[in-house]
Amino acid sequence: MGVIGTLLLVAAVAGAGQESAQAQAQAQEQAQEPGAGWQRFVDPADAGFSTGGLAGAWDFAHTRGVPALMVVSRGAVVGAWGEVDRRLPIHSIRKSLLSVLYGVYADRIDLDATLGELGIDERTPLTAAEKGARVRDLLAARSGIYLPAAGEAAEVSTDRPERGSHPPDTFWWYNNWDFNAAGTAFERLTGVPVLEALHTSLAVPMGLQDWRPTDAFEHREPDRSIHPSFGANLSTRDLARIGVLMASGGRWGDAQLVPRDWVELSTRWHSDIDMRDEYGTAYGYMWWVDGTEGFSARGYGGHVLAVYPEDELVVVVRADTFHDRFVSNRALGILIDRVREAKTGEAVADARLEAWSGVVPEGPDGRSGPARAAPSRPTAADLAPYAGVFPLASGDTVAVAASDAGLTLDYGRGVFDLIPLEVLAGGAARFLTADTRDEVWIELGADGRAERVLSEPVLYLEAAAAAAAGDVDGAVAWVRTAVEAFPESPSARFNFARALHGSGDRGAALAQLDTALTLDPDHDDARRLRRSLGVGRFLPMGLGALVLTLVLLGVRRLLRR
Repeated sequence: MGVIGTLLLVAAVAGAGQESAQAQAQAQEQAQEPGAGWQRFVDPADAGFSTGGLAGAWDFAHTRGVPALMVVSRGAVVGAWGEVDRRLPIHSIRKSLLSVLYGVYADRIDLDATLGELGIDERTPLTAAEKGARVRDLLAARSGIYLPAAGEAAEVSTDRPERGSHPPDTFWWYNNWDFNAAGTAFERLTGVPVLEALHTSLAVPMGLQDWRPTDAFEHREPDRSIHPSFGANLSTRDLARIGVLMASGGRWGDAQLVPRDWVELSTRWHSDIDMRDEYGTAYGYMWWVDGTEGFSARGYGGHVLAVYPEDELVVVVRADTFHDRFVSNRALGILIDRVREAKTGEAVADARLEAWSGVVPEGPDGRSGPARAAPSRPTAADLAPYAGVFPLASGDTVAVAASDAGLTLDYGRGVFDLIPLEVLAGGAARFLTADTRDEVWIELGADGRAERVLSEPVLYLEAAAAAAAGDVDGAVAWVRTAVEAFPESPSARFNFARALHGSGDRGAALAQLDTALTLDPDHDDARRLRRSLGVGRFLPMGLGALVLTLVLLGVRRLLRR
């Protein structure tokens, strides 16, 4: 057992009497890791939680637009709210999953291997000093290599340290180059592609309920870096399984899936950090560390997987970043604190457990999110005309595939089922993407085959590419097309307002924001921009065009990362 594990054990023993410890042990015997399904405490009080406290936590989450929240104690569900089976982007939580994979393959990993020894280089060749960075330096974000990376936010380039300013293992900086190169190092050391390992060595043995291999994807930006990033869309209940794995010291059922030593090593202090309190006080090997209390994986926009081993507690919070519905770091901190404060006692010895499907029933209280469209079952022959690979002006492609199971759409951030909504005149059809809930139009040509695919994300990819090429008018035109094609979409209206604002047309931007807020009065980003424009803030044309370009480049990176 490592130092952190020893400290946690000592703290647990010192803080509980023998009778309480026996009760906890008996509860642990009852509620182990979930199998094909989950177990749930019949009464949260049996797990030591206040029902009122948990209800208050969800009420707070619901008002902040959280689409799903899940609380697990000792491997069993204490509470779950919202669409816990809906696959959502994990963004930077991918880094913590890669850290877990390093543990799964620990017998093939040499943390002290240098980049030079592994033959790892870059589009801009690495210096001799940079090639001296070790694998452990990549995992701890301490490589001292400050170069552009695939999938990083647009604003990173403005605050990246100067190249060569810090030797390896002397300075911590949250660095996508390190994380992406860690993926390359993993593949060099193990001989297994990251996405393959994620599926065969984690998702399959853990029985992730909603996982499909196509939910993970690789993203390359060869003009920036030779090292790809990867992304994935995971459900809340599947992320909770990862949390249970880590809370149990890497054990899953009868197997030690991740060595306990690796769990302790990767989730303990390796660097002090100077960020907001919500992130904790330190950084481990691609995990955020909160002193000796716990650790967390965090993704852009409000996705959190928080693990508190001493309490055997896992909390998962999600955000609908498909549609820019962000949850602030402050709100996340308040929410997780409220969940932890709802634990007012210890688990009882005879805790009552029941089988749980892992799906929250939809009801009139709005806690389960928007109702799903009921899928129909066209035949493969009916769907074949809508399939094809469609090149975009941006150089990207959109692929629609037909099978007996239905249609799927792939535009670079996962593969999504297409749910038929209606067939339009001329044979064109409207669909809804599962999980993302984006409307998609597929238009047929004179030959009866699909010739064009329209959806908001696809149009934003086109707009971002135009902006990157310096064609501001073209970028605005693509976003205008999104509004014309999807006039009832508050996101389309909001993004058009941002584009108009960036191009200097304040009056038109205000009109679009008013429409967005009519369609969705709870659209916080639209409300904030409306307030800003309402007090007369505007940009000079030249600066506006620059901001538009940055905004659309940011949209492109958001779609990909």
